[in-house]
Amino acid sequence: MNRRNRSWSFVAVFLTLASHVWLEQLSPWLYPALALSFLLWPQLAYLRARQSENSMHSEINNLVIDSVIFGLWIAGLGFPVWITFILAISTTINLMVFRGPPGVLHALGGLVAGIVFGGLYAGFRFLPDIHWFTTVLAVTSISLYLLLVGYVSFSRNQVLYHAREQQRLTERELKQQIEENRQLQEKLQDQANRDPLTGLYNRRYLDDSLQREISRCLRQGDPLSLVLIDLDHFKAVNDDHGHNAGDLVISQLALALTTLSRASDIVCRFGGEEFLVVLPGTGLEAAEARAEEYRRVFEGTPVPVDNASLSVTLSAGVACSYREIAPDELIRYADQALYQAKETGRNRVVSQAPLTDEPQMA
Repeated sequence: MNRRNRSWSFVAVFLTLASHVWLEQLSPWLYPALALSFLLWPQLAYLRARQSENSMHSEINNLVIDSVIFGLWIAGLGFPVWITFILAISTTINLMVFRGPPGVLHALGGLVAGIVFGGLYAGFRFLPDIHWFTTVLAVTSISLYLLLVGYVSFSRNQVLYHAREQQRLTERELKQQIEENRQLQEKLQDQANRDPLTGLYNRRYLDDSLQREISRCLRQGDPLSLVLIDLDHFKAVNDDHGHNAGDLVISQLALALTTLSRASDIVCRFGGEEFLVVLPGTGLEAAEARAEEYRRVFEGTPVPVDNASLSVTLSAGVACSYREIAPDELIRYADQALYQAKETGRNRVVSQAPLTDEPQMA
């Protein structure tokens, strides 16, 4: 890890200590020891960490070994001030970077161990003075090292920043995809609940919603009415004018029902030429008036077919309930009323008496 930076840092330390050995005219045998400690050891440490199954653990051990080596040289050279400082602070910073506060304790432990062994081997001496040239090298070395640490931190922060920006971008794209999927699901769900010709709700949606509306009106103490509508003589329209004309008639009726209904009403294409309108909170009299409005407006709105206008009428059956009732049962009452409207001449509205009594138990 950071092989190049570490190698150059050790070269700077080597030059600093070599200058001290040369200027203080110490034993020439120290030069090979310096080369082993600061030129060869970093490369061996790199290979050791690279070949290890846990490179991070090995690298931390290497840094502790660095501390021991630095302690040996501090004691062996007699604690020269600037050399002691740069060796102690650099190894502490290195372990602090990798281990945090515990790294400081590891660095101090390694330094103390190295100092003890160095002192036992070379004798404990205190020679703090160093040549000004070595001082310059030491200050330069630690300054370059700190700048290098700052640059490495900056580089890693840049990598981290770009990684976070990429993560934010990915999260935004993911959220956008999730939102698009949600909208698509809603669209598909809405399409599944809609009649493709008229855009009205279909029988499937009616089956899912009618029981819910009945229960809600019952909790609120409100009535619920149904208007079941059937086009009069619709087969003749298809036979005489074609199925395209029949589709135009159905679409015209769907538009009229949608225009004349409230937002809370449920307008469905019940099947073929039959339509059903659910009127929550609407009593029988108001439902009859609404059905009559449907009939009157549709009768007065001719459907343009080719170069002519086609007038079509409708019949409607109305049922109303003030009690809990099965949806199929309420629809059956509306269908009975519609049948009476058909049998009594068509183009009219017939209603059943409102259902107010409790259902009979079998």
